[in-house]
Amino acid sequence: MASESLSIRYPRYVVRRAILRFLGYGLLRLLTRVRITGYENIPRKGPLILVGNHVAMLEAVMMVLCTPFQTEIIGNGDIPFDPKYSWAVQLWGIIPIQRGTMDREALNVALDVLKQGGIVGIFPEGGIWESTAKKSKTGVSWLSYQAGAPILPIGFGGIDGALGAAFKLKRP
Repeated sequence: MASESLSIRYPRYVVRRAILRFLGYGLLRLLTRVRITGYENIPRKGPLILVGNHVAMLEAVMMVLCTPFQTEIIGNGDIPFDPKYSWAVQLWGIIPIQRGTMDREALNVALDVLKQGGIVGIFPEGGIWESTAKKSKTGVSWLSYQAGAPILPIGFGGIDGALGAAFKLKRP
């Protein structure tokens, strides 16, 4: 694929994200009791699509901090982020998507990342407003098919309310 036809270059913000990952992972380990199982099953290179369940903001943080590579997160592009967290989203940089639609522009950006051997993280349930299981969207399967990229499901548990507890030094 010619570089001029790419909508995004992977990896992006390498130095900034390396610093954020180092500091963020240190804080995560200090403020929480993270337990990861199955880490040995994570491929060390892409293309790869990470797919996680989503009930709280902390899953996205953990997806970028606890995996062995730089991950491009597909995230909310249709409503403003909570001001308490928007600075972190801006600093990391996400691929914004219009949820509830087949946002071809965002999916094509993610496809460009995958075609470069990159890693894309997505939460196909589309939001954190309720903690019950929600119907997944079709974008993940489309991306996987178009890029020939495997899908790695990631299950997050014990996360609901954990970020607030961590900030109160309760080590969830």
